[in-house]
Amino acid sequence: MDRLLAYFGPFFQTARAALIRLGGLAVLLLNPKRAVAILWKRQHSTLGPARGSAGMGLPSAMKPETVDTIAATAPVVAPRAQDITKTFYDGMLKDHKSLLAYFNPAHNVPISTLQPDALAASVVAYAINIRDLSPLLVPKGPVAAICHRHCALCVVPPQYVVVHDNLMAAVGKILGNAVTPQIAAAWSEAVLFLAKACIDTEESLYKMAEQRSGGWSGLETFEVVEIKELAKDIKSFSFKAPRGSPIFGQAFEFTGGQYLSLKVDPEGDGLTAPRHYTVTSPPGADHLQCTVKKIQGGKVSTYLHEKVTVGDKVQLTAPFGIFTLESAAEPAVLMSAGIGVTPMVNFSKALGANVKLAVHVDRAPETAAYRDLFAASGQPLLEKYTKSGGRVSPKELVRETVEKAGVGNNFYICGPPSWMEEVSAELVKAGAKSVETEVFGSQLAQSGCPFKTSGCPFKGAA
Repeated sequence: MDRLLAYFGPFFQTARAALIRLGGLAVLLLNPKRAVAILWKRQHSTLGPARGSAGMGLPSAMKPETVDTIAATAPVVAPRAQDITKTFYDGMLKDHKSLLAYFNPAHNVPISTLQPDALAASVVAYAINIRDLSPLLVPKGPVAAICHRHCALCVVPPQYVVVHDNLMAAVGKILGNAVTPQIAAAWSEAVLFLAKACIDTEESLYKMAEQRSGGWSGLETFEVVEIKELAKDIKSFSFKAPRGSPIFGQAFEFTGGQYLSLKVDPEGDGLTAPRHYTVTSPPGADHLQCTVKKIQGGKVSTYLHEKVTVGDKVQLTAPFGIFTLESAAEPAVLMSAGIGVTPMVNFSKALGANVKLAVHVDRAPETAAYRDLFAASGQPLLEKYTKSGGRVSPKELVRETVEKAGVGNNFYICGPPSWMEEVSAELVKAGAKSVETEVFGSQLAQSGCPFKTSGCPFKGAA
């Protein structure tokens, strides 16, 4: 094997390491085809050569005086954080129009403050935790969620330099003479340190995505092979890599609950940002699928529903995301509203009899996707339809849920942000064992925590 490694080069060594991580000899003996696939898999990426933080001169640690300065100035920066981030986006997107391809305009000024609010919350949380960043770095926590989203958008290291320069310019513009050279230097170093941490984390995620079966990083062309209407204004879209693609005919590995990112070009200018949709095909299938609700005024969802047909080409990034099961072996309750049912599709399949209750809230049966799947699962089901029964308060919904399933479960929640926040709060009051929520759109722009209901470092940050 060592001779083969020397002959075929570095890519073979990476694949060999993957085989070792999967159990090496056990994989070779029990599943030789899988072992061969791992050994010979070439890593596929369309990201380009700018990878990782090496050679960028970014700080691997912050000086003690930097930490002290950030801690001291955080109370001054916090009240002006939204002004800073609005100025940041306004200036950066005017000077770097190509970056419009990374941001949904519906989430940014002048239409919305969702994106600036999300960044403001991130900046303030970073500043107030500067002496101990561990709350931000926990598994499935804030930094992990942001890095997964960046990988889904194909963010690369040089773009962090643009962000740093424009963010520091915005800080100076908003805070003026209050920003002394010492303060400017401290915030610059802190931003660059965080950039290095994110770049390195994202590089590890890109490599993880490349090493999975059917894996890749960057935008890859796929063909639409099937479109199904699942409910009123809800369609599923299935994609396969076309013949000639490096990942043609492969099975796609990912973790249930993760989302793929889909890029189309309705305006013909290449600047429409990708949209993120939960993968609803099962892990290991020979295709990827997402389920899309047509949103009134939604540029991409309307384009998909009205213009895209079988045979069309789209671009996808590999599945990423942290809204995944804690354990498929532990009892769970699935709670969804509207199109928030999509992560529950693979959760339901993975958990099987461990689903103690699946709760779904929708307008009417005809607007609810995947009703047949849950009806056929044999899992206990609680459905609430607001058109006929009126809106059920989160308090009443949680009371009925706990009455049927108890509190000793992992609770997974996906739906409109305000609904998730209210349901999560009621579950915590009721003594739920664990509560996790998914977030559509910008990860941090809400008053509660978009990751876990308790112990969130972002509460009160914005």
